[in-house]
Amino acid sequence: MVTGGNKGIGLEVCRQLAADGVIFTVLLTARDETRGTEAAEKLRGMGLSSIVFHQLEITDNSSVARLVDFLKTGFVKLDILASS
Repeated sequence: MVTGGNKGIGLEVCRQLAADGVIFTVLLTARDETRGTEAAEKLRGMGLSSIVFHQLEITDNSSVARLVDFLKTGFVKLDILASS
């Protein structure tokens, strides 16, 4: 999971993790849903199909709770957390 994955260093971390096959799924998170979706689509357009987007505002408890529920229902565990 990469916080702030829609631009800059976060986007590059997502790209490298997905390109290197370091992990099976790269969860790109961003505050802005539109920008996050666009970033994930850009990476998938580069052939990096393991990118998944989920909206996250780390200062909003309800946003964090939604992410936790998403992780619990869709993933076995979280191996790497990168915050940008």
